[in-house]
Amino acid sequence: MATLTIRNVDEKVRKALRKRAAENDVSMEEEVRRILARSVGPSEENARQEKRRRRLDALRKVGANPVDTFDLKAISDDIWNARTL
Repeated sequence: MATLTIRNVDEKVRKALRKRAAENDVSMEEEVRRILARSVGPSEENARQEKRRRRLDALRKVGANPVDTFDLKAISDDIWNARTL
């Protein structure tokens, strides 16, 4: 783990961090770590869009015209597996 020192933090920001940390029952240091991790990690919206894309791809795969014989079990298995993405 690395150490990060932040200088010249505005007093209002420090008080807001202290209040927020107290509301979450954690130290200010832990609250800042959580804020930083959320800000640089993948956003929830990006995760939702990726999940939608995978579902759409699975639906396209299932919805394609069959080239061989029609196998209802294989199609239902594909649909079931796509739900677990």
